[in-house]
Amino acid sequence: MKRSVQFALDISILFCSSAGFLISILVLVVIIRHRQQHPITSAILLLCNTHVSIMFTCINFVIMYAYSLHGDLYKNVDFDDWWCYLHSYIVHVGLCSIYQSFLLQSFFRFFRVVFYQRRYLQSMKFIVCLIVCQWLVSCLFMMIIFLLGYIVYLPDYYHCQIPFSNFFGLFLTVTIIYFGPTIISIMLYVYLIYYLKHAQINRRNVNKRELIVVRRITILIASILALSVPTLVLWFYYLSTGDLYYLSYHLEWFLFSLSLSVLSVASAILSPHFSRLLKLHFPHRAQIHPIGINAT
Repeated sequence: MKRSVQFALDISILFCSSAGFLISILVLVVIIRHRQQHPITSAILLLCNTHVSIMFTCINFVIMYAYSLHGDLYKNVDFDDWWCYLHSYIVHVGLCSIYQSFLLQSFFRFFRVVFYQRRYLQSMKFIVCLIVCQWLVSCLFMMIIFLLGYIVYLPDYYHCQIPFSNFFGLFLTVTIIYFGPTIISIMLYVYLIYYLKHAQINRRNVNKRELIVVRRITILIASILALSVPTLVLWFYYLSTGDLYYLSYHLEWFLFSLSLSVLSVASAILSPHFSRLLKLHFPHRAQIHPIGINAT
């Protein structure tokens, strides 16, 4: 029975990860295909960066759980080698890059509203530099976890990761990957809302823009937080009971892969720039439902 459940979760993880990978590819294809009608702007470039991060993470989920599926099927196999540890490091870099990419979107919206007169903060050159820095920071942060030896091989699960029993290692990783970018994003958005309410500019335009920004920010942050919930719930359960449920790691990665597949759709839909690209494919629907607010 246990083997059947593990096998089913392995397949589900592979399916969800593959779906997230393919959806992100589709988003990028649509953007590239319509780059003549809608040139790639800084906002679109940041969206592309997010989907590249999702693709990168999903494909590594597929590789990781292809090994797990092989182990669950044939047993008595051992993947405890240098590639296992290196690949786990790569997976953590991917997860870190997703949150960092959303943090960049937070900064971009912050620059566009608060420092709208400093155009260089919205330029393509500056955004490209930020994206390069994002990937470098993700690699360097996760290198700390890697060099400290927190990543170990789990023989019952046929892959490497930070075990739930390593409290400090897991806490440090969760803080770097999830809490840091999320808290900074929330702080930026809170200040953004405060600024919009007190800025001495045309109130009618500000109210419209505030409504759009707050709505999208709320949904986006909810999507970001959803990625961290599975790990935190399973981890707190282990800390409070001392009992490691035999499906804990499988459920952790299954919910992660499911969240990524949903996030690949949500991050595109919430982008007003990508929504305009979709209207090229559904012109009649766009005419039936006219847009009341043209967000840029």
